[in-house]
Amino acid sequence: MFKSFQTRLVLFFVALFALVEAVTFLAVQNGIIKTIYAQAQDQLLTARGILERQISATTDDLAQGTSILATDFGFRQAVATADHSTIASALNNLATRIKADRIMLMSVDGIVTTDTGAAADAAARGDIVTLGKANAPFPFATMTETAERDGRSASIAVLDGRIYQLVVVPILAPVPIAWIAIGLEIGNTFAADMRRGSTVPVEVTFGFADEMGKWTLAASTLEEPLRGDLAAALSAHTPSGAPETIKMEGDDYVTVVAPIPGPQQGSKAYAILQYSLKLALAPYRTLFLQLIGIATVVILFILVSVSLVARTITKPIRRLDAAAQRIQIGQYTEKVPVQQSDEIGRLSQTFNQMMEGIAEREDKIAFQARHDMVTGLPNRVAFEVHIATLIAERAPMAQRRFSILLLQIGRFSEINNTLGHNIGDELMRKISRVLKDQVRIGTFVARHASNMFALSLATEEEAIEIAVIERILAIFGEPVDLDGVNVDVTGSIGVARYPDHGLIARTLLQHADSAMYVAKKKGITHAIYDADLDPHRPERLSMMGELRQGLEKGQFQLYFQPKVDIATGTITAAEALIRWAHPDHGFMAPDHFIPLAEQTGNIGRLTAWVLDSAVKQSRLWADKGIDVKIAVNLSARDLMNRHLPDTLGAHLADYGVRHDRLILEITESAIMEDPINALGVLNAFHTMGLTLSIDDYGTGYSSLAYLKSLPVHEIKIDKSFVTNLASNPGDEILVRSTIELGHNLGLRVTAEGIEDAAALAILDRYGCETGQGYYISKPLAVAEFETFFASSQWSPKRNAVGDWIRPSTAAAGG
Repeated sequence: MFKSFQTRLVLFFVALFALVEAVTFLAVQNGIIKTIYAQAQDQLLTARGILERQISATTDDLAQGTSILATDFGFRQAVATADHSTIASALNNLATRIKADRIMLMSVDGIVTTDTGAAADAAARGDIVTLGKANAPFPFATMTETAERDGRSASIAVLDGRIYQLVVVPILAPVPIAWIAIGLEIGNTFAADMRRGSTVPVEVTFGFADEMGKWTLAASTLEEPLRGDLAAALSAHTPSGAPETIKMEGDDYVTVVAPIPGPQQGSKAYAILQYSLKLALAPYRTLFLQLIGIATVVILFILVSVSLVARTITKPIRRLDAAAQRIQIGQYTEKVPVQQSDEIGRLSQTFNQMMEGIAEREDKIAFQARHDMVTGLPNRVAFEVHIATLIAERAPMAQRRFSILLLQIGRFSEINNTLGHNIGDELMRKISRVLKDQVRIGTFVARHASNMFALSLATEEEAIEIAVIERILAIFGEPVDLDGVNVDVTGSIGVARYPDHGLIARTLLQHADSAMYVAKKKGITHAIYDADLDPHRPERLSMMGELRQGLEKGQFQLYFQPKVDIATGTITAAEALIRWAHPDHGFMAPDHFIPLAEQTGNIGRLTAWVLDSAVKQSRLWADKGIDVKIAVNLSARDLMNRHLPDTLGAHLADYGVRHDRLILEITESAIMEDPINALGVLNAFHTMGLTLSIDDYGTGYSSLAYLKSLPVHEIKIDKSFVTNLASNPGDEILVRSTIELGHNLGLRVTAEGIEDAAALAILDRYGCETGQGYYISKPLAVAEFETFFASSQWSPKRNAVGDWIRPSTAAAGG
């Protein structure tokens, strides 16, 4: 609520002084109240003494008047003779003279013979009434006993719900012949007279309690609402006789409840004296208002003074606060003024030093956040910002183009694992220096990932783009010296162009990465983004989820392309090729979904299905007398699966197929991805007696020494060297040398991609054992293959009778 330190400081001191003033005021007020309370107690005790004296004086008057009547001879004679008229006249005269409220005449044995009751006025008129009291015993026997002993008895008594000042004297002749009791009612008039006789404004009340403790107020100077509060308060607890405070109508009254001596019989009467504290405090109200006024003035003075002092104290703190806020938003240039040599001044100096340190560290952190610590080049984040800036600059003029190049360093993981990460870092530093030296000014170079560099090329000319790519690839033309070891390093480049291949940085980088992936898969040095080859385009991503469903729903089937023994012209084997009968996209070749299967991890399921189907088909053909081996392709992921040999062995055992009836074809690149694991799986296959073939030979990077160490039985020349064999002398030289190399290593040789008879003749002339291609047959469904096997020119049945003429012989004869 109060965020300002200055405000809190002012409020603290003002509150402190206000608290002191309040405590002082309350102490003074409490002292005055205590003094007034003590004075009120003293006044009540004084009033109590006055009350007792007034009651005593009134009692004496009553007793004197009563004694005169009791000693009057005529009255005594009237009583003795029961002269009622004389008695009535005498009692009327006495009541008038002493203003008595009640007169009672009792026989000597205490029976009331005459009682005026409460009708004092009627008695004064000579109309004595009994109101049912005659012939009833006098209720206060102890008073007649005292009067007989002492000559009179005086007391305050409760009679018929009223309180009387009652005097009893005997009528002697000369012994008691009767008793006379005269009572003066203690009513409101009596209480008011008592109040007027007091020196202080005391409230006077007379009352009594019944056997249940309920109080009745017979007389009081209080107003009616106050009387009810007093009766309720007295009924709620038993008075102690000591001064106490009773609240009535919201005001406090100091109260003394004094018992009045009375006869033993009947209820006891009490005199209740009260002093209002409100009236007692009235003279001090002016003093209290003056104290409050003085305190208010003092607090206002303190508020102004403390505000000025606090402003002075907090001014340097506000400067520090402003500096802290500047630090929060990254502004470090404006220093805090140092105007003091005390703690605040030293704190200001420390703040300035802290800002300098933070600025230096933030510059360092900002550099590290945007740069690679190994090469010092901008990192991926900085490159994306740079690309976004280029796009923003060119957005108004979309015709201005630029290119993004992603360069991936091959064998980087192998170098790290073999020579150590420090050597890998040194390689990246060397390549980064060469990149900055080789590319032209204006090209932005960054390290995009651990084994990847990114470049932006601000040109619209394709020739310049190609020249830069060639300069980059020239880096890898010579081995790189790494700590005394010459290492051959390769590179693959993917190119994406703005705005043709994307309008935002993320899309361009994704497409450049896709192009680089295509270059690696095709074994070429660089590739420009092609949406048709993008494995991440939406329809291909959708197809990833459909591939698993296709396996479950039986949408895949095997086609078989015949492989013939060139020397005999006989079908000896068939390559199993998977096809996907997609419900929406139709018949799909492996190139469209095998990469997807590898990316999604479904290649294992796909391979398991192919192996199971191929082994099963081998069993079915064997049962039909179709004697052919079946070749199955394995991917790089398959060679990572150490459980694959056991799985394949189980399939062969389940269908009862000999191991030599299956040929496994593996590409050079698949083996080179993880040579150690691949070699372990191949050795397991070799031990099982399976035939192993190196597929697409000539397109990879395997050395002759490494090829010799593999447990393979044949090599398969890639179709790119065979398709134009008859018309391309260069291809013929390569094919011939490959065949000779295979034979020298003790391997059989198969050629794929045979498109014409001339190519078949050349292969036969150089001793190639097996041929495959569209010249012989396209891939066929199972039923079509069985027909082809039985009736084509390559049928073993037909060539068994000598119909076959070797291609080389036919070509020489022609």
